Order: sequence, then C-alpha cells, then structure tokens
Amino acid sequence: MSAPAEAVDVSVVAEHPTRNRLLAGILALLVLYACAIAAVLVVPLLFAVLLSLMLSPAVRHMCNWRLPRALAAGLVMMVALAGVGFLLASLVGPARAWADQVPTSLSRIEHALSDLRSPLRQATDAGEKLSKLADIDGESRLQRVVQAGPSRMTQMLQSTPGAIGSVVATLVLVFIFLLRGDGLLRKLVELAPALHLKKDIVIATRSAQHELSTYIITIALINGVLGLLLALALWFLGVPDPLLWGGVAGLLNFVPYVGPMLVIGLLTVVGFGQFPTVIPALAVPAAFAVLKTLEELITPQIVGKRLDLDPIVVFLALMLCGWLWGPTGLLLAMPLLTCLRIISERIPNWSALAKLLGS
Repeated sequence: MSAPAEAVDVSVVAEHPTRNRLLAGILALLVLYACAIAAVLVVPLLFAVLLSLMLSPAVRHMCNWRLPRALAAGLVMMVALAGVGFLLASLVGPARAWADQVPTSLSRIEHALSDLRSPLRQATDAGEKLSKLADIDGESRLQRVVQAGPSRMTQMLQSTPGAIGSVVATLVLVFIFLLRGDGLLRKLVELAPALHLKKDIVIATRSAQHELSTYIITIALINGVLGLLLALALWFLGVPDPLLWGGVAGLLNFVPYVGPMLVIGLLTVVGFGQFPTVIPALAVPAAFAVLKTLEELITPQIVGKRLDLDPIVVFLALMLCGWLWGPTGLLLAMPLLTCLRIISERIPNWSALAKLLGS
C-alpha cells in the first residue's frame, strides 16, 4: 500500500509580491498600447465621461423638478451646445482678423530682437569666410528633391469627416451617460458578491462622482474667471478683441505648464502686432503672467490641499497623454490624473498610489 500523499503546506503557497508587480507592469504596458492604437475610440469615450460628470449635477437638479430624465439630459445638452456654438461663432471673425496680422507682429518682433542677433550675424559672417578659405563654394552639393504634398485645404478636408465623427460620437456618449449612468452603476453593484461590498461600491462611487464633478466644474470656473480678468486687462491696455484672447487663455489653462507658455507666446505676438514699441507690447503677456501667478496662489485654497498633485507626476502625465493622443491628450491629462487620485483614495489597496500622486 502506497504511503499517503503529504499535505500541502499552505504557507508555502504564498503570494509573491515581485511576481505580482511584474504582472501589473505588463498589464499597464498592454493597456497603454491598447489606448495608443485605439485612440479613435478611447478619446471620445474619455471626453464623454468628463463632460457627463460636469453636466450630471444640472441633470440631477432638473430631475428633482419632476422632469423626465431624458428631457432633462436633452435640455442640458442643448443649452451647453448653444453656449459653445455662440462662443465659437463670436470668436471666428476676430481670430481671422488677428491671423492676418501675424506677419506684421513677427516682423516687429524680429526688429526688436535685432540687437540680440548681431553677435550671431557676426559669427555667421566669420563662418562664411572660413568656408571660402577652405575652398568651399556657397552652393550646396546635395540635390534636394522637393515633393509636392497635399495642400492645407486638402488636409483639412481629409481630416474633417474623422473630426465630425468623433464629435458626434462624444455627444451621443454624453447623452447616454447622462441618461443611463445610474443604471450602469446598479449593474456594477449587482456584480459584487457580498452586501457590504455593494454598500462600499455605492458610497465610493457616489462620493468619487461628486468630488470629480465638483473639481472639474471648479477648475472650469477658475479658468473662466482668469479668461475674463485677462480680457478686462487687455481691454484696459487697448488690445482689440480682448474676449478672444481671454477665451484662448481660459481654454489653454486646462493644460498645466504647456498651456500658459503657449498663452504667453501668443500674447507676445498679439502685443507686437498691436503696439510698435517694446514696452507696451510686452505689457500684454505680462498681464497674463501676473494673473496666472495670482491664480496659482488662489486655486489650492479653493480646490483644497487634498487634491493637490505632485508636479513631477503632472509633467510625466502630460508627456504620456501627449504622446498617446497628441494635443487632445494634453487636455485630458489633468482630469484623468485627478480622477485616478480620487479613486485611489477610496480603495484601501491603492493607498500607496494615492500618496505617490499627492504633492
């Protein structure tokens, strides 16, 4: 008779943290690869989630007035689309007028920087003299092949159907999330195996949704106030179409670091296009720099220290999202990072991630 099989020691079959971390890293890389190749699907979905979070409080208030949810969601979306359409229609004309002034602005900037370019010009002249001494003629021996690519109008026409499709898909998804978001939450709760898990999921989801919507709306209001104050300052300085540049600054301010730098560059061009001398021209970007500094001091007091994010993590998130989805990813980086921190604070096993994202 054979000897009985030895009992398996449960302590031997222990979890391996190194293996789990390795599997988690592989899973993260696979998710990033999927997000990169499926950007056409992922970007509208993420925009729809963020927009539905912004609009859900208004839908909820209208439902409290005994309106059907479908009607409330439709009305909120119609009002939002009407507001965005009105802003775009009012800014198209001034944007075209300023685009015509870009060559004048650039020539004035070049003239203002001529003193700084004089050492470079002298170095260039010295290099040309050395080239002549080395018996190098000024003509290039490389044959340049110029291939005529598609014109800008052709490129715009080619990209228009895809852009329209993405916008339509985003709007449809926003309406579906506003209409059926609670139903999806109930289905997720039903999948939980225990009653206490169902309660935890409901509490955590409701709390995260409330904080996310509050955060997104608060940041949007702060950027709107920043744009209005900038428009008022530009009006005081005598810059035409101040609302245009206030709107551009408010939109780009959603992108940390990169957005304000772009605004300063644009306002520098605007200042030199409007004023021929250096001091009044530089006063235009300086006005935004002062307002942005004040905004950086006030925003943490309004949003709260608990939602502060580490600057290094923010910069890495901008690089990652910009690499994955281009300029659209820069707009999505901060909301997604804030989302991740709020969710990680409500999952006990993710406390280390919450500390890593915090400032």
